[in-house]
Amino acid sequence: MDALDRALLNIVQTDFPITSRPYETLAGLTGSTEDEAWERIQSFRQEGIIRRLGGVFDSHRLGYKSTLCAAKVPEDKIQILADLLMDIPGVTHNYLRNHDYNIWFTLIATSQKEVEKVLTTIKGIIGTEEVYSLPALRLFKISVDFDFSPEDQEEDSRNLEEYECSSANPRGSQKLEPYPVDEADKLIIRELQGNIPESLTPYAEIAEKLAWQEERVLKQTQHLVNNQVIRRFGAVLRHQKAGFTANAMGVWQVPEEKAESLGKIMASFREVSHCYQRPTLKDWPYNLFTMIHARSQEECGEVMAKIAQATGIKDYAMLFSIKELKKSSMQYYMEEDD
Repeated sequence: MDALDRALLNIVQTDFPITSRPYETLAGLTGSTEDEAWERIQSFRQEGIIRRLGGVFDSHRLGYKSTLCAAKVPEDKIQILADLLMDIPGVTHNYLRNHDYNIWFTLIATSQKEVEKVLTTIKGIIGTEEVYSLPALRLFKISVDFDFSPEDQEEDSRNLEEYECSSANPRGSQKLEPYPVDEADKLIIRELQGNIPESLTPYAEIAEKLAWQEERVLKQTQHLVNNQVIRRFGAVLRHQKAGFTANAMGVWQVPEEKAESLGKIMASFREVSHCYQRPTLKDWPYNLFTMIHARSQEECGEVMAKIAQATGIKDYAMLFSIKELKKSSMQYYMEEDD
């Protein structure tokens, strides 16, 4: 991976251009050509480094309910539950982790009633009541933004300036009220929540499909970004293929009166992609959650130690993924097509 690859990946994770010719815009930012930027991004898509290129939406802004769920699942029921969750569209992520609470999954649904219905079904199938919903009480950060700057800052013949994505102002740090989505919004959301067309002019292709003018697609997309309905517009990476092979769910036992101030400190670490305050359980005292991505488990541990030093919190645990059971993107407003 050379300097141009790194510069492009640093940009497109959060700021894929919303312009008529986005690869020309990328070329201007990186000192390359439109064809070269296009070919590099296409290569990342074909190699699986880029899993999806499009909009990442704020489920709360769209009026959906989301939660993180923790479950104690007997070993003989793990695959049964994994198969069940695989078939539920609102379950976007599911991991087997190294803890008594061994299954952790995210659930997004159209209503709280639907969330409770899914959890009741799960409890019945696996024969346990120990399936818990841990919704976010405070959101400090959602910014899956991997730093591709070279560790040793080696020389490169292109002499490209580094494009930095700051974590000091993490995206999605405010919980806003639901956005008044209209039918035009729904049409464009359905097109942007998957992969945008593999084209030098992707927005023109979306416009043709919707029978809109391209300018309307660009304005509507930017409007959704400006109003934080689209939390970020860019590339969703397969972090393992991108070199970030380890991730840990770092959980912290923090006094309630310090949760807000310390949550902000934890969120300021570049390696932390998600930071939330969530409810505790009788045998789960941890109320701050930090998702940490690094190049090794040892590096994850080093980040946790730095956070502990910065916050003074010593009661924490790291849960590593034993197996990724599901990873997908939520598809909004698809139920209206049924």
